[in-house]
Amino acid sequence: MSNRKNLLAVMDIGSSKISCMQSLTDSNDITKVIGQSIIATKGINAGIITDHNLASESIAKAIHDCEKKSGEVISELSVSISSYKCFTKIIRSKIKIKDEKVSNLDIKDCMTKALDNGYLTDKKVIHISPTDYIIDQAKGITNPLDMFGSELEIDFLITYIGINQYKNYAQSITACNVDIHRIVFANYAAGFSVLNEHELELGSVIVDMGARTTSIGIFMKNNFIFSNVLDFGGANITEHIARKLSITFDEAEKLKVLHASVIDASKEEDFYFEVPSINFENEENYIQVSRRTLYEIVQPFYIELLKWIYNSIEKSGKKIFFGKVLVFTGGASQIDGLTILANNLYNYNSRIGTPKNIKFNYNEVLDASHSVSAGLIQNEVNIDNKLSFKDKKGDFEKKNTFSFLKQWVGDNFF
Repeated sequence: MSNRKNLLAVMDIGSSKISCMQSLTDSNDITKVIGQSIIATKGINAGIITDHNLASESIAKAIHDCEKKSGEVISELSVSISSYKCFTKIIRSKIKIKDEKVSNLDIKDCMTKALDNGYLTDKKVIHISPTDYIIDQAKGITNPLDMFGSELEIDFLITYIGINQYKNYAQSITACNVDIHRIVFANYAAGFSVLNEHELELGSVIVDMGARTTSIGIFMKNNFIFSNVLDFGGANITEHIARKLSITFDEAEKLKVLHASVIDASKEEDFYFEVPSINFENEENYIQVSRRTLYEIVQPFYIELLKWIYNSIEKSGKKIFFGKVLVFTGGASQIDGLTILANNLYNYNSRIGTPKNIKFNYNEVLDASHSVSAGLIQNEVNIDNKLSFKDKKGDFEKKNTFSFLKQWVGDNFF
């Protein structure tokens, strides 16, 4: 990603903002963000390119602004993607074990066979992860390496997107005169950014609440074992506030961020705000909005989101294998009272997850809205080798090349 091995550049492309970061890892393995830019997104909605020129302009500006702050040129990026057009599927692959015992080569062959499945012909694989191992019909194996057997079966969780949607996405980035190091599913990156080692090992659910999408990912035994994406996020709630109160989107966003809550306050604690009406030509045209009114608008949406999360966990078929740990992250997760509401409705032990293990050079703090960017950085610098998805052979994806994934996964799975 740079001639300097410890200099990294990543980009989280969301529906409301694009965040570009550069980080430097020092001799003590401490990673610091040395440059960051945040700009409004144009031409991209829920991970789908809606206007190629506008999307490229937004990405180019984010890169340029980040370079100005860091003083370093960006030639290569690791980029996130989160889209309701990202799907997951479990594919089981079965092979004959070459020698007496399972080797890395057997696992690689099993993975290659899964990726050659006809179902994936017109799709681009974003992520592949093993969920279950079976040797000679014996289940429950956690690490098959060096075990005796005749047949190896592996269930792979495969995250994918339509090949043309992927090409449009990649083209908007490479048009900015940078190469793509890799494109990573945002929920996967967010999980490794905010979950602690116990949550990753024992099992937990990460919920990334963005502007136009909400995604969940289930992690267990340090593996990504299930995901689901909903085409709805915080910006949709902001739009509803704006329409309901006849105010601008910007004013509605301010109200939501500063004053909205999903927990009902007593009447004694209620208070009012004056907000400019959408009819801004009349400077005296203000409306009064109470905190309770905001609660009544916002809370039903979060209840529905929590219901979708609960149903997705049920759908996963993995519920009995992990504890009731729910970690929220992303900009829309910072609404007041969310963790209390999740506990009240579904008895989940929940918290707001913020990035770990990264220091920031400036006074700002990396909050939940930066979890994906931080996750991209953390995995790239191998903070934890077991969780790393760095390509040791440097088989990077370049402009108009879409074939790095098989080699990378085969070389770095264990």
